Amino acid sequence: MAERRIYVVAGAVMGGVWAWGSDTPAWEHALRLLVLVVCAAVLMSLAHRRRARLGRPVDRRLHSGLLAGKVLLVVAALLLDHLLGLWVAEPSLITAVVLFAGIAAGGPALHRWLSRGGGGTPDRRSEPSGRRVLSGVDAE
Repeated sequence: MAERRIYVVAGAVMGGVWAWGSDTPAWEHALRLLVLVVCAAVLMSLAHRRRARLGRPVDRRLHSGLLAGKVLLVVAALLLDHLLGLWVAEPSLITAVVLFAGIAAGGPALHRWLSRGGGGTPDRRSEPSGRRVLSGVDAE
């Protein structure tokens, strides 16, 4: 459930950034969102390092897949904004709503799909390990 909240917040941030700059060209929107993607990449790297230090499995494919998905989403938003600009006076607001909905609804599904290795069964490397031994006293 926490995963879903994270994607709702991420969708709200990305949609808000897109709507906030509705008076600027679409390429500036894309540049802002790409800066957000770079910030997300740094945060994900820090989270992976922390997980590795705690002895939890780290799946690099999930990290790179999510980043690729975010970049593709920015490209799709740019294209949508351009196409909507042909028919609508304020295409950025519609694009912002689509970004929010796409991230909030599609993010958790993409996350699950990537964490399973793109298939239907869970990847053994991404499953949490059984019992963690924290000290010599716990190991019996």
